[in-house]
Amino acid sequence: MKYLLKVIAAITLIVIGKYFIGDELRPELMGAGLIALFVLLPVDLAYDVIKNRGRLWLVVKCTWLGVRGEYIRFSMSYLYRIKVNDRYLLVKNSNWNHFQLVGGKYKRIGLTQKILNDFEAIDDLKMPTNGLKKDDLAVFVPAKNAIKFIDWFNSHSDREISHWREFYEELIEGKGKLLDQKIFPFVNYNFRKSVITPLKRTENWDCWEILQYDVLDLIPTVDQERMLEDLYKKGDTDYVKWADNSLIQSLGFDGRNSTTVYNIGPHTKWALNLRWSK
Repeated sequence: MKYLLKVIAAITLIVIGKYFIGDELRPELMGAGLIALFVLLPVDLAYDVIKNRGRLWLVVKCTWLGVRGEYIRFSMSYLYRIKVNDRYLLVKNSNWNHFQLVGGKYKRIGLTQKILNDFEAIDDLKMPTNGLKKDDLAVFVPAKNAIKFIDWFNSHSDREISHWREFYEELIEGKGKLLDQKIFPFVNYNFRKSVITPLKRTENWDCWEILQYDVLDLIPTVDQERMLEDLYKKGDTDYVKWADNSLIQSLGFDGRNSTTVYNIGPHTKWALNLRWSK
């Protein structure tokens, strides 16, 4: 739309300069219109193409084609890769019958809700949240504001950026109180990559969706590593599983025994591979 308005403005200058302005101003006005049309507009377009080179198709679909006028469901989360003896720590998802890496959705805090209002975002009615899930950063955003929403989120401005909360809720305060807070008063970790799904239709709901997972590698202290090893030695439970890479890649299907040991959420595989896949 902004390019169309600029074209109209440039052509308007040219027409006014040619037909409605005296000879003394005609060259200047027509020249300004021609420069805007054939120089400034292409430069502006080239800048936007370079800026959005990794998501051009998303920009086109949200702006002109496909989903224009519709809402897109965004769910923004983080996941910890916690590894002991070549196996990854998984916990039971509270909503779905699968296991996944420790982590969950970011929360809305402070000015976040005001910013979401500016984006005309509405609550995720597909999965109402309450209790610990209250104010999860899972919202529907009009397609016209989708790129702005993504850019805002990745700017880390006026939103939750700490990754301690989900770790605490799921492993220290959560079921079974698996880890001692005296040993885990904090955690260190490396940020590895943000895994972002393409714009796609959901399998469970009839809507467009983009999911983002920020992948973190836990860096335990010596004492923390010992406690994780003790947890590993206790083995699998109804809440905790220790899965190797092969089992995660097959989402819980053990090809050696031709059985599904338990279901593993696909985002766990994406986090290990640091890329989305079907």
